[in-house]
Amino acid sequence: MSGKTIPICAAAMLLAGTAQAQPAATVTVQKQRHHHPRGMHNTVIRAHTAAVPESGGAATVETPTGVPVAAPATAGPSLEERVRRLEEQLDAQREKEQAEHTRLTSLEQSFNDTQWSFDNARPTVKSGDGRFTMSVRVRFQADQANFFQKDPHDPNNTAQFKDLSSGAVVRRAFFGVEGKAFSDFWYELRFNAGGSNGGGGSPPGTEGDPVLSLARVAYLGIPNFELNAGVIEPAFMLEGTTSSGQLPFLERPEIDNIAADSFGAGDARRGIEARYQKTDTFLPGDNLVLGVDLTGAKTGSSGGHGNNGDEQTQIMAHGSYRVWSDGISNVSFGGDYSRAYTGGGIGAINLQDRPEVRVNGDRLISTGSIFAKNADMWAVNGGANFENFYAGGEYANFSVDREAAFGGHTVDKPEFSGWYVEGTWVLTGEPKTYTVSATNNEVGGFGAPKVASPFSWSGNSWGAWEVAARYSDTDLNWNEQAAVLADGLPGIAGGRERIVMLGLNWYLNNNIKLQLNDGFVHVDKLNAPGGTIQYGQNFNELALRLQFTN
Repeated sequence: MSGKTIPICAAAMLLAGTAQAQPAATVTVQKQRHHHPRGMHNTVIRAHTAAVPESGGAATVETPTGVPVAAPATAGPSLEERVRRLEEQLDAQREKEQAEHTRLTSLEQSFNDTQWSFDNARPTVKSGDGRFTMSVRVRFQADQANFFQKDPHDPNNTAQFKDLSSGAVVRRAFFGVEGKAFSDFWYELRFNAGGSNGGGGSPPGTEGDPVLSLARVAYLGIPNFELNAGVIEPAFMLEGTTSSGQLPFLERPEIDNIAADSFGAGDARRGIEARYQKTDTFLPGDNLVLGVDLTGAKTGSSGGHGNNGDEQTQIMAHGSYRVWSDGISNVSFGGDYSRAYTGGGIGAINLQDRPEVRVNGDRLISTGSIFAKNADMWAVNGGANFENFYAGGEYANFSVDREAAFGGHTVDKPEFSGWYVEGTWVLTGEPKTYTVSATNNEVGGFGAPKVASPFSWSGNSWGAWEVAARYSDTDLNWNEQAAVLADGLPGIAGGRERIVMLGLNWYLNNNIKLQLNDGFVHVDKLNAPGGTIQYGQNFNELALRLQFTN
């Protein structure tokens, strides 16, 4: 047996050495006997190895007797090292996922930015996240007017303006962009190549109105508030909250135009504005609008920018309240106030307007320049629509702190006034619209009806039809019979103008409109304070407008 034991021991030693060299394996030794024909027995040693996990434990060797023998243990990575490696793998995975998310977001953003939409013929591009928009806005109005007056060569014709110029004018030609930036800001830039007075405007190449009509930025990040700055158009007076593209007549009433010219309203006005608007404020369905403005002169005006002079400024306040609405019909009341400062201690106020048509530039009623440092105005209004019927009206009072000369002291306070009532009826049944909220001056105002069936010759559809009527009375006389008052100054013979205006509006669709106005004008005006010559006249004016707006 000694001959058999020696090979077994040698094999065991050999396997033990192998286990030391490869600690991650298990070695098993088996002994098999084979019979030899000569009766002699030989023993064959076979070794098997199996993988052992890298756990740092010891491998075992199974001897022929079945007793396990522990192999020497080899030290593996520490617990801290393994945790560190795992954290690095997790960080790498997170970075990979973030990079993939960023790539997909960028692709989606780039894809959506190239998509344009068209709403009411208004092209708009919007960013993928909706934080940025830009819309292209255009408006075109071409007016044709004819004035039917007495023979200008009649020796008995003493009118101040005997032959008003019939003809055509590009009343408005707007082009601009507007949109949202970073969700909370609104911007608008608009140029105007149109105007009044039949051309010959300043700067050259325009019809008379300022070229830069709007250039403003508004902050909308505070709920129910809007802060507006730049070249603005304040929300002021009843029809001052109606877009020029949605007016029921060619022009706004005279008292609204006087406020726009002398008391800080209208477009192209340098200034800042703060506005509050909220529905369901006190009652279900109500709508409250409050606004304050600080405005200066209009763009294109150099008045007050020279030596020893300041630009005219105005402090304005506006409010309107819709007291009732059923979702279609609305009832609203409002009021306005403005304090105008001529600036620098020297200046003049001139209240005047054309006869609700702008083809001819003559002002048939005008106070002339009144030396003043300050002037005030206030107005009250009301409007209501009951489905396709609308009625509205407004009264305004103007007062001027008159001085005897530039830089003097207030001598008296001339007052002037005006009012109007108007009504419309949409024959095709579309209701008049009321604008609850807006990013421009149209908040809390009444607008045009939305066309239900646009005009189509083949479709037997004729668009929307509306009839309108307005009576306006503007009195710019103050003690006009007195050549000299007790304070040594004369009265003011600015004239009184009363107009009955009839209108027919054809909305071919929501972009194109034809308007026909027939006005009956009566002007009562003396040639001078205390004068005896009648400068006034009675005449008829017929005007037509073609409009496109988006």
